[in-house]
Amino acid sequence: MAEWAAIFGGTGAALVTGLFAVFAAKFRRENTDQHAANLRRLDDISERIGEVRDDVKEVRRRQDDHLEWHVENG
Repeated sequence: MAEWAAIFGGTGAALVTGLFAVFAAKFRRENTDQHAANLRRLDDISERIGEVRDDVKEVRRRQDDHLEWHVENG
């Protein structure tokens, strides 16, 4: 009887270990894919923020030019 318990115990432990390894690899792959997608999103956000910053600087420059025009022609 002890032989059967050892066989089933060893087989069960190998099965649990194998399943754990499969799930760990799957979750690691999904995490890596999600991380790459998040980096792409952050790069896109960073680029858009840069564009907005440049637009704000241009509006500020034009506003200063306009105010100078009022001072000269006012």
